[in-house]
Amino acid sequence: MASYLVWVVALLGVTAALWLFGYLKKPEGLKLGYGYAIYASTALNGFVDGLAKKARKAWSAWFTGGLLVFVGGMCLAIYYLGEDLLRGLLSTARVATVMPVVPGLTIPLVPGLVALAVTVIVHELSHALAARNGGVKVKRLGIIFVLALPIGAFTEPDEDSFQAASHATKLRVLAAGSLANLATAALVIGLLSLALVGYPATPSAVVVQSVIPNTLASSLGIKAGYLIYAVNGTRTNTLAALSEALASTHPGQLVTLVTNHGNLTGRLGAVPPGYGESDKGFIGIELDSMPFFSPRLRLGLSPSEWLQVETYGFWIWFINLNVGIFNALPIPLLDGDQFFKELMALLKERGLPHPIGNGLAVSMELLAVGLLLANLIFSVSVLF
Repeated sequence: MASYLVWVVALLGVTAALWLFGYLKKPEGLKLGYGYAIYASTALNGFVDGLAKKARKAWSAWFTGGLLVFVGGMCLAIYYLGEDLLRGLLSTARVATVMPVVPGLTIPLVPGLVALAVTVIVHELSHALAARNGGVKVKRLGIIFVLALPIGAFTEPDEDSFQAASHATKLRVLAAGSLANLATAALVIGLLSLALVGYPATPSAVVVQSVIPNTLASSLGIKAGYLIYAVNGTRTNTLAALSEALASTHPGQLVTLVTNHGNLTGRLGAVPPGYGESDKGFIGIELDSMPFFSPRLRLGLSPSEWLQVETYGFWIWFINLNVGIFNALPIPLLDGDQFFKELMALLKERGLPHPIGNGLAVSMELLAVGLLLANLIFSVSVLF
């Protein structure tokens, strides 16, 4: 809690300094609002142009390959929505099939905000790179801030230049954002797999998030951040494994916990009021949702610092992967909608009968929107 308070105070201090600078200096392209700021400038165009000019043929091949990736993402997104809905309807356990990503509510606040910022920035930068690589003019690039956190970005192409481009160029530009997100997800999961033993399938230990007073854990001096590798010789590298290890215990039973601070022995207590009803033994800990993976090289970082690396990496991977796939859905406001219509326009130019092309475009949009709405309605109904 103390570290979060320090972080919040620092964030507010940096925000106040930036807002004061903005009001006094009034730099061109900066718009300040209540709690947010938008910085848009043509100065960033030079940076993108420089990147686009380097290895132009390689960039062109990359964005062309992104067309197949985007179509694959579209098919995968529709399949996942259909499968999730069917599984939810047939399951006896009523569980939401879709869940909004809201930092601080459904995912951790700070890692979630960082992951969203990375996701949006690489997405929009890729759109701009593809546009300039294809000869499409870009008016402005911008960054969106909430307080002092860069949580988004945008690319504003020249509309006349974009409409004048070939169908192939427009398709490459539209697919570029999801391509960058999926590439980022692949890069992050690859780096985590190289850095952490067993990642992502086989964690090393569970992580204590908090200790309940007047329990075995508190009497043994266990604190937040402790790692628990085993209980009475049974490996407890996941929440399920720990629950299973405690399933055959009872209050008063002597147990030995294998932790990163040595072996700790004591007697289990009974489940206190407010923590459910059970006749099993109770350690008195609440666990972090993220298990711990041992690093291959410690690099001077403590286990808690490695857990932070793992947490941030996981959410950057997770959000980039999901945005990369579901942004390809042919749904209004998503890139997939304009992409599919552009694809139909290209196919109609090459001989596809117009009624078939128009019918396919409408059918795909209705299918995607219908599946998404059905999942949302089912997920909301689970709450009541």
